[in-house]
Amino acid sequence: MTETLVGMIESRDPNLNGHSRYVQNLTMLFYKYLPAEMRKNINALSLEYAALMHDVGKLGIPEKVLNKPGKLDDEEWKIMKDHPNLGVKFMSPIHSFDNIMPWILYHHERIDGKGYYGLTAEQIPLPAKIISICDTYSAITMRRSYKEPMSHETAMKIINEVAGSQLDADLVRIFNKIPKEELETCVPNVPDLM
Repeated sequence: MTETLVGMIESRDPNLNGHSRYVQNLTMLFYKYLPAEMRKNINALSLEYAALMHDVGKLGIPEKVLNKPGKLDDEEWKIMKDHPNLGVKFMSPIHSFDNIMPWILYHHERIDGKGYYGLTAEQIPLPAKIISICDTYSAITMRRSYKEPMSHETAMKIINEVAGSQLDADLVRIFNKIPKEELETCVPNVPDLM
């Protein structure tokens, strides 16, 4: 079922071709690098599903907004920012996913409180913070219709620049320890992804 949903999401938006699987792979690699104390508080399978399903709400975003080749205007951006909330609504009948709903809902929150819902640092669930870093890395390094992919080095520079404001600084320090070669193994086998 989850594979079908992800396929539906990505078929509607050519910019997401492989993104959900990439974020899932990155998240599970990141999980392996977390200190044991953090890992013991996160169910790995739940984290894997949340990472895969983090953009399921984009099924509810109109195609003219989802596939706009240029910058979104304020109204379009407001519509796009509703995708985490829509994802939770879509998944609410599936009670086996109840525990991951906050992780999906809050994956665009920022440590400084300037995210979609205004949560700050400790209010954001740890798994949502993890997915946020992986989502950011994927967004930077993937090819999109409106931009070329950036290098690993550029992605890491950007991620480190926003540590403490957008992304959790402690988690970014851990993410920095993952070798580039291991991150590269997370790229799904999708033509023209990178």
